[in-house]
Amino acid sequence: MVLATLDEITRRGLIESGLPIHYYLEYMVHGATCLRELSFDTLKIVNTVELPVNDYGAVDLPDDFVDDVSCGFYGNGVLQKLPHQSSISPLRKYDPTTGQFTKPSYPKNNVNPNNVNNIYGGNELFLGSLGIFWFWNVNDFGEPTGRFFGATGGTSIGYKVIKERRQIQMSLGFERKSVVLQYISSGQSVDTASQIDIQAIQCIRAWQEWKRSPNSNNDYSPEAISFYNNKKRLRARLSGLTLVDIKNTLRNGYTAAIKN
Repeated sequence: MVLATLDEITRRGLIESGLPIHYYLEYMVHGATCLRELSFDTLKIVNTVELPVNDYGAVDLPDDFVDDVSCGFYGNGVLQKLPHQSSISPLRKYDPTTGQFTKPSYPKNNVNPNNVNNIYGGNELFLGSLGIFWFWNVNDFGEPTGRFFGATGGTSIGYKVIKERRQIQMSLGFERKSVVLQYISSGQSVDTASQIDIQAIQCIRAWQEWKRSPNSNNDYSPEAISFYNNKKRLRARLSGLTLVDIKNTLRNGYTAAIKN
């Protein structure tokens, strides 16, 4: 995959506009602003990082975090993803005596951070609220006999993104020492230089020319329309949908049924 840098786009813009290097900072600022806006809904630069979980089950968010894609952990060679849990409280109790935040009770004894299959007291992530007891009511042939009235197949473990704390709070009892976070970046981190798709060059150039023109605040100016047209073209270029995918989706919508 061919990638571009803001420096490359900026210098190309100066040459195309016939301007000296003195305008470098202005073009660079406009390019960085455009990259930030495109990262929200078009480029969606997705970063993957492994972050440590502190002693009260929280994870500090990266500086360029915009929105989460997934949060999980490595297990058996694959990434096990965790669900959102909106019921996790974002509040931390403050102890005026010690001047510190009190920490929720997390397991400290008999905890094996390398145990992939035993998480939150008994395989709840994989087997639901009943854990191994799903296999309790079985007959001699190993067939489940049911009678788990009201049991659910979901899990109560998970995470919640708390932006006001700039942290992710894990559910109570999470035993892993780290999580793998996939998130949408703002494109303003120090490693942005290697993350710009080359297909976005013309779109960023159109933004630079728009914001440098006298119509920089006019969304209906010719320069603005040129930018929005280039943004539509960029979205079309980035779309991975093919004719084969469309046909396969339509074919999956038809199922065999009983003939009346």
